[in-house]
Amino acid sequence: MSKPHIFFISGLGADHRAFDRINLDGYEQTHLPWIIPEWKDTMHTYARKMAEPILQAQNPVVIGLSLGGMLASEMTTFMPELQVILVSSIKHHRERSNILRLGRVFPIQGLMPPNAMHRFSSFWKMAQKKRLQGDADHMIQMFHDQNDKFLRWAILHAPKWRGKGDETRIAHIHGTADRMFPYRRIQNAIPVEGGSHLMVYVQGEEVTRLIMKELKRIEGV
Repeated sequence: MSKPHIFFISGLGADHRAFDRINLDGYEQTHLPWIIPEWKDTMHTYARKMAEPILQAQNPVVIGLSLGGMLASEMTTFMPELQVILVSSIKHHRERSNILRLGRVFPIQGLMPPNAMHRFSSFWKMAQKKRLQGDADHMIQMFHDQNDKFLRWAILHAPKWRGKGDETRIAHIHGTADRMFPYRRIQNAIPVEGGSHLMVYVQGEEVTRLIMKELKRIEGV
């Protein structure tokens, strides 16, 4: 079996920079950029678009962060050989946080203007400044660089997701202090003690170690 080809999908408001502290030397790696969606896209149809480069790879493994993990989980419903590693995410709708549950019932976020999305994102990142250990500006810049149309689509459609990934092909790494997706709702996760929703950056060394362990398991090493 050849070594897996790693595909990264970042979280909402983030890009490849969210994985700056993940070191997977020895593996072919591709960071998938966000595609500007059609407003009619669902999480499923958008996942199919994002999956097109993955379909061409041998032994692909998708590492999905937050929203990217939800999309990676959805990909297992139409890619029967795909292996997935989730970080700070959810693998099916039953693990949703109260924030996502509320957004599904009362989708007022779809009425927010684009600049409000960016202001909220920046405010949230500033609130995490202590956890970011001096790197708040780096993370906030990612939010400012995001496409307004994508942000509006994602914030409206993510709460509507009712998918359920194939858990036999999903490894789930999750922080015990994650406030976006509380650990108590997560099933069968590999815990990172004290890990927040931003642990992929704040605790990159620990998350790297756990990802490498899962990659070796997938390879059968």
